[in-house]
Amino acid sequence: MRLAWMVTAGLPCFMASCAPAPREAGRLSVERQVSVETGRLQGVLGPGDTVAFLGIPYAAPPTGEARWKPPHPALPWKGVLAANALGPSCPQPDRAEKIRKVVVTALGGDVDAVPPQGPKGFGPTSEDCLSLNVFAPASPATEKRPVMVWIHGGSFAYERGGEEAAVLARRGVVVVTFNYRLGLLGFLAHPALTKESPHHASGNYGLLDQIEALRWVQRNIAAFGGDPSRVTIFGHSAGGDSVLMLAASPEARGLFQRAIAQSSSLGESQSLATAEKDGVAIAESLGATSSDPLRALRAAPVERLLAAQSGVEPATEGWIIPKPIPVAIAEGATDGVPLIIGATAKEWSIFAIHSPPAKDRAAYRELLRKAGESHVERLLSLYPAARDEDVPAASIRYLSDWDFVCPARYIARKRKGRTWFYVASASATAGEIGARYGAFHGSDVRLLFHDEMGIPLGEPAQRTGDAMQHYWSRFARSGEPNEPGLAEWPVYGSQYLDLGDPIRVRSDGDRAGCLVFDEVTDAHFAK
Repeated sequence: MRLAWMVTAGLPCFMASCAPAPREAGRLSVERQVSVETGRLQGVLGPGDTVAFLGIPYAAPPTGEARWKPPHPALPWKGVLAANALGPSCPQPDRAEKIRKVVVTALGGDVDAVPPQGPKGFGPTSEDCLSLNVFAPASPATEKRPVMVWIHGGSFAYERGGEEAAVLARRGVVVVTFNYRLGLLGFLAHPALTKESPHHASGNYGLLDQIEALRWVQRNIAAFGGDPSRVTIFGHSAGGDSVLMLAASPEARGLFQRAIAQSSSLGESQSLATAEKDGVAIAESLGATSSDPLRALRAAPVERLLAAQSGVEPATEGWIIPKPIPVAIAEGATDGVPLIIGATAKEWSIFAIHSPPAKDRAAYRELLRKAGESHVERLLSLYPAARDEDVPAASIRYLSDWDFVCPARYIARKRKGRTWFYVASASATAGEIGARYGAFHGSDVRLLFHDEMGIPLGEPAQRTGDAMQHYWSRFARSGEPNEPGLAEWPVYGSQYLDLGDPIRVRSDGDRAGCLVFDEVTDAHFAK
């Protein structure tokens, strides 16, 4: 069961970094063609000095009887496929639009300059959405290049894999982005689905899509100049949780060699029994209550499924996720994969724009009580709020640590494998607004991808983003992030890298609140 304090897990990503970069008008095909297992592809000019291959099917359409089943390999095509446009986005709600406008306005951005989220911003949607995109440096190379596979976030219910990560190709890596099934289409569990599965499991179809995309990479990425023995998976928020789940999953073993989890939680999932109970309730709300509920569910229009879903979450179903991720990590399931993990210093400031976590000291005490009554006074001393007007800032500090920073540190502390822990403190927005909101949830993605989207980054943020690109691409290349000219980033013991301006190494003794988190989390998983 998800821990009570992880209240942000069901929230969509509100920043412009969630949306794909705008497509260039008149995108021209290039002479370069490649052959993959299903046919030939014609590339196009990509962002910067790259060649892009867009909208490549990596699995057959998961429609009709294939809805809520593991993905099957894509079907071959005849002739040359013009890989010149992103494939359809997976079906998703469009409820975040109002919130997006509030957030972009609060950060000083131009709402009209930022594509809207949801289907309107992500183009057409379709259940036939299992496609990926490859971005390769245009310049020739004498050896195979490392590969970086980006897993988008969005609460397992929103967003798409587009052109956002393509900028990293200029660092000499081959970049892959992809779509995976979302919401109920990606994560519905139901006793009938479990019964028909040879693995007696249901609920993680979106994760199965991610694994299928990684299998495609192993079989085909050499055609684009990529090295299948040097694949790094990296993702943000729900994408970061996905990274941890894949690193711990026996089904994904050997499909990648390194991993980067940005602003994840503990990668925690609900029990299969809980997920099935929720699935039965959803089926009943859709009228699928006959002796064959799957027939009715598979015939239900997508619009009805989108209207019925609320929060979605992967399930510990004994197959893709054999046991809770923190338990698997403590038992060494991920130790063979070098890992970069971290969060931003003020993750929660972006959520507090539309949903203040606490407005006065009484509400603040109730918030802290979710960690356990015995911890309240200690937490009040670590995150003090002497007056009601101190509560908003204190609650943001507390929730930023409790939901993001401390989980990342907890995982770094539990692993025996090589791990590098960071906290990004650089503001991604210049001026007074940047000082107010600081390094919010998603700001590290803006830094890494140099994603301005109508909100200028500012020179310090550009410098930090450049350094992140160097650390990330060096890690993909060699399995460790350090290179000459950058601050030396030690393997985690008791130190972490502060991705601020300047970048520096700090002791994690300055994060005393995480000691309480460790105690509560250890007790939870000891039950």
